[in-house]
Amino acid sequence: HLIDEEYARMLGVSAEDVRRAAARYLVPDAASAVAYLPRNAGEDLDAGRLRGAFDAAPITVPVRSEPAIGVPTPRPASGRSVAGVEHVRLPGADLLVRRRPGTPLTTLGVYFPRQGWESAADAGIAALTMRSLIRGAGERDAAQLALASERLGGSLNPVTNADWVGLGITAIAGRTGAAAALLHSVLTTPRFDPESVDVERGLLLEEARQQVDDMVRYPFQLAFRGAFGEAGYGLPVGGTLESLAALDATRVRRWHQTGVPGTRPVIVAVGDGALDRLVGELAGVFGDWTPAAASGPRVPPTWQVRNSAHESVVTRDKRQTAIAMAFPGPERRAADRAAAEVWAAVASGLGGRLFEALRDRRSLAYTVIASAWARAAGGALITYIATTPEREEEARSEMLKELGKFTAAPPSAAELTQAQNYLAGQAEVSRQSASALAAEVVEAWIAGRGLEELEDPGAEYRAVTAEEVLAVAREHLDPARRAEGVVRGRVGG
Repeated sequence: HLIDEEYARMLGVSAEDVRRAAARYLVPDAASAVAYLPRNAGEDLDAGRLRGAFDAAPITVPVRSEPAIGVPTPRPASGRSVAGVEHVRLPGADLLVRRRPGTPLTTLGVYFPRQGWESAADAGIAALTMRSLIRGAGERDAAQLALASERLGGSLNPVTNADWVGLGITAIAGRTGAAAALLHSVLTTPRFDPESVDVERGLLLEEARQQVDDMVRYPFQLAFRGAFGEAGYGLPVGGTLESLAALDATRVRRWHQTGVPGTRPVIVAVGDGALDRLVGELAGVFGDWTPAAASGPRVPPTWQVRNSAHESVVTRDKRQTAIAMAFPGPERRAADRAAAEVWAAVASGLGGRLFEALRDRRSLAYTVIASAWARAAGGALITYIATTPEREEEARSEMLKELGKFTAAPPSAAELTQAQNYLAGQAEVSRQSASALAAEVVEAWIAGRGLEELEDPGAEYRAVTAEEVLAVAREHLDPARRAEGVVRGRVGG
């Protein structure tokens, strides 16, 4: 009831209430400020300058005009309901609408399954394209796009991963049609000005530099490159320092012409409101979407490591060594994917077998991780251990020894039950937000086995047996087929 009262008070706030709060709290004696300036540029910020800002004349901000968002007339559409999701098949797209009562916002997104693999030369091209979309489209520049999305209740959010790309927005309930029209405009009439593309490319370059210096992400990047090679899953979605340096607006436009129109999109909406109204508004916007001829399904990637472990090593002046291991694992649609996740829950976590064996009993590690990594066309069982440079060989040997125990005997009844309860509970808890529900729908549709997965997300974990976990370990945890990524510190460095 306290939450209800707070919600009611929030809705009752008036403009005068806001002014009174500003007059009470936005005073110079209570302000602190930090200014970051380029070297030898600008003026230092001191107390006098900060106080003077409050005494200055009111600042007038020019109002930028923006084109109106035209909303097509809703059109009737009918479909079928699966696991609480209404599926409507349009001529060129699929609508997936899920009602979440009590949510005053609608989470909306348009997603495109990937049609091909990125190579080492163009890694990051999809990420650069999707991020450059919101820098200008049609009659709107970046500022006008931001203003238009904020007036609808949210912001434009590009999405890029190894299996799909997309563009999302959160809109106030009742503005779904306008939000859909804005997404349609951005996706179909992007500007891709060279200057704007260069800005986003610079941001991706900085993120790539940070990843190279990351003692968790970079070892996994090395391991996945060894496991899958110089394409697709073997490359970071955001690109590498080498590939990003060569990307430009021309290549972005070329990728957009094939990567977006050349595939059948799925439009996902989760929010409150009548399903027929939401479906009608979305059908009115995307009913005429016509995808170009698709290039066909992607060829599944080949695991590169055959009969001898592959090791990729980078040496750093650090007092830490990090070892990431990748073993071939089940893909997202595989029948034993849930068993692989149960294995990871048994192995990882603060109470997991690897943590207790390698950190608690042997004090070998700063961090221990185990996970089942599953994507639409491939998968892996992955582990990670961070230790001192002096104990690298011991850490590797003990990690492999503990993994070998999973292939010798099934997990105990207590381990199995704890892992099942954790995964089933996590699946339920993750459904508390509309955005998480939307992400679940997208994954099930594009990478999973279909909407039927959503009926009971915990059921597949509760059905896993100890023998199935043992079978997954025996099939996939083969030391001779592992790919290692090692960031090696210097002994005494």
